[in-house]
Amino acid sequence: MIVYKYFLKTAYRYKLIILSYALIFFILSMINGASTENKDISFEESNLDIAVVDNSNSDLSNGLIDYLDKNNTIIMMEEDIAEIKEKIFLQVIEGAIIIPENFDKNVLEKNESLEVIKDDRLMTSVQIENEINKYLIFANASASEDGFNLDQVSDSLNQDIEVELIKADNPSLNTSANSWFKFYFNFTGYIIIAIYVAVLGLIMTEFKDENIEKRTKISSKKFMNFNSEIYLGQITVGAIITLIFILGSLVLKGKHIGEVDFIKYLVNTVIFSFSILCFTFLINNLTRNRFLINGLSTVASLGTAFISGVMVPQAFLSDKVLTIAKFFPTYYFVRVNETKWTSFLDIKYELFMQILFGIVFLLLGLYFSKIKQKA
Repeated sequence: MIVYKYFLKTAYRYKLIILSYALIFFILSMINGASTENKDISFEESNLDIAVVDNSNSDLSNGLIDYLDKNNTIIMMEEDIAEIKEKIFLQVIEGAIIIPENFDKNVLEKNESLEVIKDDRLMTSVQIENEINKYLIFANASASEDGFNLDQVSDSLNQDIEVELIKADNPSLNTSANSWFKFYFNFTGYIIIAIYVAVLGLIMTEFKDENIEKRTKISSKKFMNFNSEIYLGQITVGAIITLIFILGSLVLKGKHIGEVDFIKYLVNTVIFSFSILCFTFLINNLTRNRFLINGLSTVASLGTAFISGVMVPQAFLSDKVLTIAKFFPTYYFVRVNETKWTSFLDIKYELFMQILFGIVFLLLGLYFSKIKQKA
């Protein structure tokens, strides 16, 4: 295991790169944690700025708009999805409602009657959906052969109900903790790409040195054993890097583990690490240029972070950008982190795609490695 030991020894020389990335990441995570630790996560109705696109212009759609306008500010807009998403992202508006032409028919048939565009990270998205659902439920209840009895709907909704809240002995789960874990593990994907490509790439440039390769060829060390120890070294270093960030989440927010789907984050991170390890293996067999490897580390990590939902939520990215993002495992990694699940069946497709990407990267790496051996 001489090669394996030398690989780990070489990796140790790059510990400052790993530590610097990790330190910056943990500092940002602590800052984000401090901002959400004491955040009030209780729901309270407030006046919202809601954009409305009314393609129906029926009595029912006008009744819905009038109802929402009582406690909110309604902004009538044209149907420009890009502009609407931009305004939500910039927090100019809290959400938008697009009412189709066949709105009345959809409500009567209890089909999806309208489209709501909102920021799911904000509690205001709950209020928008609640108010819409409340109105449509009452409208459906008033429906008859003559249509909707909107006066009856209005009278019912205007009635006040006295509610007495009783504080439970066991407080509800901390949703701010779940938000923190999603943020943490989404950015872990960015850091894993950056460190894997940079550190493992730089280590492999030393093993790909011409003098080293010539000595290897004339040594008694079999080529198969040599490569096996190299691969084992890469897996070991990759596992240590991934473990650092998994343990980091436990150190920073370990007391909230029972309140989040930690198993989901754990499995997702391990599978994503496998795919990026294979991606790094491919890069190592394409080039031995240190400057090119450092450049690919930055481009691959930052580039995929911006188009896959790490920096900007996927809900605010255009369909074209998301289509491009689907050609890299980071997109599916973020999808798993954002998904509310009950079992692994809910995220099996995203996990499978990450594994598939890893296998493709591995096969391409072996192909280019074989070509270089023949040369």
